[in-house]
Amino acid sequence: MRPAAASGYVGAIASIAAADVTALYEGARFYSPAVGDASKSSLTAWLTGLLNRNGPVVLRRPESIDPDTPCVSLCVVGSGSALADVPPSGDEFARAVQHIERLQQVSFGAVYPLAAATVSALVPVVAASQLGVPLLDADGMGRTYALIHQTAMHLAGVSPAPMVAQGPTGESVLIDVPTGPRADRLLRANVDILGGWAALAAYPTTAGVLRRAALPGTVSRLINVGRLLLERTDPDLLVTRLAAITGCRRIGRGRIVELEHLSRPTDLTMPAHPSSLVIDEIGGRGRQLRIELRSEIVAVFADGSLVAAAPDLLCLVDVSRGELATLDSLEPGDLLDVLVTRADAVWYSPEGLAMVGLSSHGIHLDHPRRR
Repeated sequence: MRPAAASGYVGAIASIAAADVTALYEGARFYSPAVGDASKSSLTAWLTGLLNRNGPVVLRRPESIDPDTPCVSLCVVGSGSALADVPPSGDEFARAVQHIERLQQVSFGAVYPLAAATVSALVPVVAASQLGVPLLDADGMGRTYALIHQTAMHLAGVSPAPMVAQGPTGESVLIDVPTGPRADRLLRANVDILGGWAALAAYPTTAGVLRRAALPGTVSRLINVGRLLLERTDPDLLVTRLAAITGCRRIGRGRIVELEHLSRPTDLTMPAHPSSLVIDEIGGRGRQLRIELRSEIVAVFADGSLVAAAPDLLCLVDVSRGELATLDSLEPGDLLDVLVTRADAVWYSPEGLAMVGLSSHGIHLDHPRRR
C-alpha cells in the first residue's frame, strides 16, 4: 500500500473549488451509506457551476475565526425523491439563513453543515458561495442521523432554534421552540406541505461555542475519503486505504442470500422502516451475517452475536464494482464487504448512546464496545 500522502489525502483542506465537488459528494456518500443518489447530477452540477463562477469557498476551523462570529448550520430535510423531482431554484439555502439574520438582527459570518453527509454536505457550500462567507470545517453529526436534534450541539446544550425551513415554492416556516425533539416533530409536520423537502437553517450560535460543541475536521475528511473512492481500485486495496483514513475495518465478505424489503411495521417517531438482509460469509469463518436496517444500517450480527451497532457507521461495498452499495440497490446474490467505522467519540458517551444507539432503534442490547 502506498502512503496516504502519495494519494493526496493530507488532512485539512483550505478551500473547496469546482474540481472538489465530485470528491465531496463521494465522501458524503460514505458517511451516509443508506442513501441513494437520485439528486446527484442536478446538485453537483449546480454547485460546480456556482464555484466556477464565484471561485472557491474558504474552509476554516472554528478556532481560526473570531469566537464571537455568528454561525448557522444548513441541511436538507425531507424526501430525496422530492428533491430530485423538484430541484432547488437556487436561493433556498441563502434565504433560510437570511430569515434568521432578520429575526435575530445579526449577520452570519460563517455557515456549517448540520451533517457532513448526504447532499446536506453540499448545500452549506452553496450557501457559503452565495453569501460570500467561509464554510466551517466542522458539523454536528460526523455522519448522518435521522433526526435534527441528534447532534453534538444538542448534547452540548445548544438549541436548534430558531430555525427556518425554506421550501422550493418560495414559502417558509419559522420554528422557535425550546427543545430539540419538539422542534424535529414540528419540522417534519411541515415538510410535506412545503413541497416534500426544504432547506433548513438551524443551530444559530457563535464560533466560540462551536469550538466545544461541534465535531471538527469533518468536511476535510469527506473530500479525502471521496478522492480515494473515485479511484475505483481493487476492493481489497480500497478497504485498506479507507482504513488508513477512517479507521474502518471489514467485518466480513459474502453474498446476500436473503433480503427482506420494507415490510415490517415501523415506530412512527422514526422516519424509517425496519428491514434486514442475510449474508453468507465467503472465506473467513464462514459465518452468517444478519444486518438490521432502518434509515441506516443499525446492527450486524455474526452467527447470532452482535458484532457492530449504531452509532458505529456501517456500510456496504459492492465487491464486483469496487464502490459503495446503497440500500436501495441491493439484490440477492450481490457480493458485499461489510465495513464498520467508529463514530466520533461523543456518540459513545451514555448520553450519545441513549440518543443514537441501538435502543433508539428499538433494539435493546448493549453496544459491543460496552461489554
